[in-house]
Amino acid sequence: MCFSVQVEKNQLKLAKRFKAEVSAAEDKAFRELKARGDDLDYVKQALWLARRPSTNPFKEPGDDGRVFPGYFTWVIVHEKGRRVFKKMRYRVRPHGAPEIPSKFNVFNARIDAIEKRKTWKGLFMRNHALVPFVRFYEWVEHDGKKKLITFAPENKDIMWAPGLWDHWESKDGKISFSSFAIITDDPPPEVAEMGHDRCPIFLQESAIDEWLTPAKKSKADMYEILKTKEEVTYKNMWAA
Repeated sequence: MCFSVQVEKNQLKLAKRFKAEVSAAEDKAFRELKARGDDLDYVKQALWLARRPSTNPFKEPGDDGRVFPGYFTWVIVHEKGRRVFKKMRYRVRPHGAPEIPSKFNVFNARIDAIEKRKTWKGLFMRNHALVPFVRFYEWVEHDGKKKLITFAPENKDIMWAPGLWDHWESKDGKISFSSFAIITDDPPPEVAEMGHDRCPIFLQESAIDEWLTPAKKSKADMYEILKTKEEVTYKNMWAA
């Protein structure tokens, strides 16, 4: 699984790199959402939570840019013929459904399960996103202990992965947000050698718009896009 990612926090830099629009309205909507999250009693009721949360659930990455499951970050979607940034949570909450228990991984979608697992099946070929990030983190076995390792492409300062997303809204309509999962596949040799069995898919840059507009393609086309990846070698570093 992709335990967490580190993102580029300079959104204007991302916008220039990916030729995507930054929406002031989208940023304002998240600020309003985060403000509502300060009322923890209301949040418990609106989000159908079993327990009152101890902190505001609408979290953003800190200065280090780390995004963990449950944090919000910018992803790219296609709207009205253009790439647009949307702020989404890294962990899917299905439309109209209660929060999926934390023991289930709904922040990574295995490529071999996107038509088998109920959570992904309705999103594939409908709600596609692109997730830009700098590096990803994994827990691996090393010398008989669990250690945190980070991977990044050797020849690029940023990478991007395909994602699937859904939208959820509270019954009173006052809280709504989108959430996403990163699609993963078998790892390249240099990742497998360090003890991890999954890796985010790194789409070919030329296929980004095709991935973001699935209505124009067949499922076979989409799988071909997911299997034809950027040619990169990953460097690694122990993070903990």
